[in-house]
Amino acid sequence: MDLSFFRRAEQRFASRTPASLDFDMLVAALRSQCEAGPAALIRAAAPTAPRFADPIAEILLAGPAWHEAVAAQGGCFNAEIARQGPVN
Repeated sequence: MDLSFFRRAEQRFASRTPASLDFDMLVAALRSQCEAGPAALIRAAAPTAPRFADPIAEILLAGPAWHEAVAAQGGCFNAEIARQGPVN
């Protein structure tokens, strides 16, 4: 098997230094692409879900914002302890 092609390519590109990645530019480009996509347009046109009054009721009734209610409770069914924030 002739591998001279790979050796020539290594010799040709050995003197080049790779371009460094500009992370801020990459993030800005990805955000602009996400904001211009069809999913972002649908999300902008959709009405926002109303905030729940009681997280426990939202969880038990499996309302549309039950994921946020679980996060608001922080794994605790006691509302006072949940409002205090993380214990550990």
